[in-house]
Amino acid sequence: MDFFARQAAARGQSRWLVIAFILSLLAVALALDLVLFTFLASARAHRPEIDPLAFAAQNPGLAFLSTLLVMGVLGLASLYKSMELRGGGGVVARSLGGVLVDTDTRDSKRKRLLNVVSEMAIASGVPMPEVYVLEQESAINAFAAGHTPANAAVTVTQGALDRLNRDQLQGVIGHEFSHILNGDMRLNLQLMGWVFGLFVVGLIGRLILDFSPRDRRNNNNAIVVLGLAVMVLGYVGLFFGRLLQAAVSRQRERLADASGVQFTRNPQGLKDALIKIAAMPDGSVLMTPQAEQAAHMFFAEGLNRAFATHPPLLERIRELDPKFDESEIARVAAQMSAESPEVADVGARDFAGTRDYAGAAGGMPLAEGAAGFAPRAASRAAAVGGTAAGAAFASISALTGTLTPSHIQHAQTLYAALPDTIRDFQSPGRAQALVVALLLSKEPAVRQRQFALLEQKLSAGNVAFVQQVVPVVDAIDPMLRLPALQHVFPSLRRVPVAQRRALAGLAADLIHADARIDAFEFSLAKLLETLLNDELEARVPHGTVSLDGAQEEINVLFATLAQLGAQDEHGARTAYEAGMTVVLPMRYPEYTALSDWPRQLSEALPRLERLEPLAKKRLMDGLVKTITTDEVMTEAESELLRTVCALLHCPLPPLLGGP
Repeated sequence: MDFFARQAAARGQSRWLVIAFILSLLAVALALDLVLFTFLASARAHRPEIDPLAFAAQNPGLAFLSTLLVMGVLGLASLYKSMELRGGGGVVARSLGGVLVDTDTRDSKRKRLLNVVSEMAIASGVPMPEVYVLEQESAINAFAAGHTPANAAVTVTQGALDRLNRDQLQGVIGHEFSHILNGDMRLNLQLMGWVFGLFVVGLIGRLILDFSPRDRRNNNNAIVVLGLAVMVLGYVGLFFGRLLQAAVSRQRERLADASGVQFTRNPQGLKDALIKIAAMPDGSVLMTPQAEQAAHMFFAEGLNRAFATHPPLLERIRELDPKFDESEIARVAAQMSAESPEVADVGARDFAGTRDYAGAAGGMPLAEGAAGFAPRAASRAAAVGGTAAGAAFASISALTGTLTPSHIQHAQTLYAALPDTIRDFQSPGRAQALVVALLLSKEPAVRQRQFALLEQKLSAGNVAFVQQVVPVVDAIDPMLRLPALQHVFPSLRRVPVAQRRALAGLAADLIHADARIDAFEFSLAKLLETLLNDELEARVPHGTVSLDGAQEEINVLFATLAQLGAQDEHGARTAYEAGMTVVLPMRYPEYTALSDWPRQLSEALPRLERLEPLAKKRLMDGLVKTITTDEVMTEAESELLRTVCALLHCPLPPLLGGP
């Protein structure tokens, strides 16, 4: 199942979950109504007791208000929890005691964890998530949480750091990244919010019991019965809500195991991690009392309870290795008991940041065939042959939202090629300076105007710091610019909201300093805007718009790509028609050159973001056809393609090239 099919399946599953949850709320509300009606009817001592339904019929206004009260409590409690979780995966991680891992950490195991997560982020084309460690947990476990990749966090236990070697850790992180790319994180947070509403109902019943008078002479037995009934109904609803969580989790965990293996092409690493969990006395069970609310999100069972949130460990291991011998668990257990938990391998690759590359700023020329298509902003002499271009991009939609071992290896090269200075730009101030420096023009006259603008907007100290960063940014390879932005994004999250918006406004001013916008400036500005908006708003990544319903916006997108990639109008028209034939056969608008493509494309993208997942798949296929028609990919086309994919929430790995 490809990325778009997984997204469509997740959306379909979400719809059924919404229906199931609404039905469960109605059932709980109806039962609570009957309890309330019974209590109200019996409370009227001057009237004979009547049936609760008859009471509701005789008092429709009161019945309506009580129903509204019940639904309001359920809905508001769920809404409160959902709003609390809008802060992203970091909120969940911190609620379980997670500690944020700093990039300047001297702990070799945490450095290894950061490197593995960074490589996975670059390889999958998503922003670097925040990374947390549950320091007090000796079990082996992990989880990914967040509404979108832009506000995701990956959390692992200290036991995972101590017990797993690099390959095993990579298998676990690959599993968690599959949750990020499969749409599972949003689903998991929705389930947490919904189930919390049922928990609050049980809590209210318990509070009624705790505070109700126990004086029999005052005839308060009815209040005690009311509290008991409300508590029982709330906890029964909570029980079935968690059953629903567990059922969904088991299905998504199987998909995540398969995807994790697909990502790393190393089932041994994931299998060995599962074997170690089976061999350990404490396995994957967490000690924190807050683990219950996030049980459905963990890599393995986080609690000992009747209804499992994950398939059995042996079943998961045998799906990875059908010939697995159970005696292997006993052997690994004996080996682990004889070893210190500090034996996890930390290989030389985990210190890639210390390597010395050519260039004063640490930049490294990218090797042919490993670093992506050679960028050609000013020249089109170096072209990819027609056959190579077609082969390289024919299945690009299949690459969306996934990655291969080649992409992971390529990401390791890209990550190592980032200058040490940029890898260390993890403070909010340094991250903002990097964004500003990336937007500075190479033309002296334009750069002078941009610095004059900075002197008006920033303090003298901040301008001086930007000047220090400029040589580092100028020296890096063009294909590293967007990975550099993605790498520092966790630091941008920590910038106050007002300051983020000021940064976005400053970026727009810098882009317009030369009265023209190139593809990279547009890409950087839109990525920054989208990442920040996604992180703040937790928007739904896909919609229900069809291709026919977005013809005008599709026309703008394809005309832009054709225009930027062609040498003349005839070439642009040919490229445009080739792509549009894939997306809107027999009914696409005529090609017209765009007079202000940045503005027009900015206005078109929000509508395209609302396309349904499978419509986006055809859109991607059409974009590839437009780009490869002339057998050449320019730097502008490459950056714009990856940016459009990111803006449409279809993360695309770095493009691998070569003859």
